[in-house]
Amino acid sequence: MEKKKKILIVGGGISGLSAGISAIQQGFEPLIIEKNPLLGGLCMGWKRKGFDVDGCIHWITGTKKGTQLYDMWKSVGAFKDEEIFHMPSWGTIDYEGTQVPFLTDLTKAEEAWIKISPEDSKHIKKFFKTVKAYIDVELPTEAPTAYLSYKTLFKFIFKLIKYFPTYELGLFSSCDHYAKKFKHPALRYAITHIQPGKGNLYSMMFSYANIASGNGGNIKGGSLKFVENIANKYYELGGEVMLNTTVKKVKFYHRRAIGVILEDGRTINGDYVITCCDANYALMNLLKGKFPVHKLAKRYNHPKKHPAPSCVLIHFAVEDMVNVDTPYNFSCEPFSVGGYKVDHINMRSLSYDPMYVKGNKTVVQVMIDQYSKHFDYWKNLYKNQEKYKKVKEIIAKMVMVQIEAKFPELTGKISLLDVATPMTFNRYVNASRGTYMGFLYNWYSSALMISGKVPFLRKFYLSGQYVQCPGGLPLALVAGNHSIQRIRYKENSLFKRYFLRGRMRAKEK
Repeated sequence: MEKKKKILIVGGGISGLSAGISAIQQGFEPLIIEKNPLLGGLCMGWKRKGFDVDGCIHWITGTKKGTQLYDMWKSVGAFKDEEIFHMPSWGTIDYEGTQVPFLTDLTKAEEAWIKISPEDSKHIKKFFKTVKAYIDVELPTEAPTAYLSYKTLFKFIFKLIKYFPTYELGLFSSCDHYAKKFKHPALRYAITHIQPGKGNLYSMMFSYANIASGNGGNIKGGSLKFVENIANKYYELGGEVMLNTTVKKVKFYHRRAIGVILEDGRTINGDYVITCCDANYALMNLLKGKFPVHKLAKRYNHPKKHPAPSCVLIHFAVEDMVNVDTPYNFSCEPFSVGGYKVDHINMRSLSYDPMYVKGNKTVVQVMIDQYSKHFDYWKNLYKNQEKYKKVKEIIAKMVMVQIEAKFPELTGKISLLDVATPMTFNRYVNASRGTYMGFLYNWYSSALMISGKVPFLRKFYLSGQYVQCPGGLPLALVAGNHSIQRIRYKENSLFKRYFLRGRMRAKEK
C-alpha cells in the first residue's frame, strides 16, 4: 500500500481547516500546526465579564442553497441549515437624522431612497439595478481558474457579458467618486459608510447583493460555533492537530520545502508545506525573506496606497437595549483614533442571537475603522502597557458618550466589556500591520489574485485570505481548498509522467 503524502499546514484558521479537510478527502495526510490553544484563527470569540463577545462574523457569504460557496461550506461541516438566520436589512445609515435603509427587499429599499431624495431617482434606480445584476453573477470557486473547465468559464463569461455594462459600473469606480453623483448628502454619506473602507464600489454592491439574495446570513452561536463545527468535521475524518505550537521557520533543501522547524527546536518533516497564516508573515518570517513575491511585497510595503482594513473593536453590555435596526451607523461629532478621523459610530446589537443576551442586558459591538497605515501608532503605543490600556479606556468612553447622546434613554445603562485593537490581531494571528482582512479594492489598482506558488520554491504554497482581494472567510475557505487541488493536480501529473515513462521503457525492452 502506497504511503500517503504528508502535508504540513501552518495555521489552524478557516483556510487551514479547509485545507486539512480537503487534504483528507483527496487522500493526503494533513497535520495542522496552530500557535494558539484554539483553532479558528481570526474567526474567534471570547468571554468578558460573563458575556460572550464575537471577534469576527457579522454575516457570511454562502448561506443560500444552490450556490457554490454554500456547497463548499457544507462540505466542511460549517453549519446546519437551521443554524442560519437572515436579517431584514444590511443596516441603516443615519446621517444627521435622515435614515437610509439597506433593506434586503430591494424594491422597498429603492422606494425608501427615492422618498428621501426624489431628485436623485435616476441614479437611485441605476444603483439598485446594478445590485440586482450582481445577484445573478456568481464567481466560479469550485477550482483554481487554471483548472476550470471550458464549459464553466464560458458559462461565467457569457453571463458576465450579459450584465457587463451594469457590472462595469462597480469595477472601475470608487465609492467616494460614485457617491458624488447623488445630490442628497445622506445618500452620499450612506454609500461611503455602509461598510469599512471607501474603496471599490464593486465590493460594496456585491456585498449588498449577497445580503439581499439570501446568500449572506448570520450563524447561530457566532464565530466559536462556526469554527467548532468545521473542527469537528476535521477530527471526525481523522485529522491531526498540534495546538500551542509555534513554527519558527520552513525547512527547505535545494529550493524544496521538506518540513518545518518549531520554536522549541523540533523538526517535523513533510512532503508539502502550506502556510495558512498572514502571507507577509509567512514570506518574511517563516521563509526569512529568501523567496519574495513581488505582487504581495508591493502592497504590504505601501499601506497608504494599498490599504487593508483593521479596527478598534469595542463590546458593551447594554441594559434595556433600544429597538433599532442592526447594524446602525450614525454620524457623530468627529474625534481622532490612531491618527484617523472618526465621523461615525457603527454599532451592532447582537440581540438576534440568544447567546449574547443575559437577562435584560445585550451585547453591543462597535467598530471604529482603522487601516494598515495606522498600525505604527498602535505598535508604538503597545510598548507602554499602562498608556495602551488608558487609551483603550478613553476611546471606549468617547464612544459611550456618542451613543448616549444619540440614545439618551441608554444613559447610565452601558458598561464596557472589552476593547480589541490592531495590536490584538497582530499578537493573536501574526497579522501584518494588524489587519483583519486582505487588501481593499481600489479603482486605481487591480484586484490581487495569486496562485499561492512562490517563485523558485517547490512543494510550498501560500494560502489564506491574504492571497486574494478582499479576503474574508469565504476566500479563506476557497484558498485552503484550492491549495490542495493544486497539490493533487501536481501529484497526478507526476504519477502520469512516471507511469508513461515506465510503459515506454517496457516497450523498448
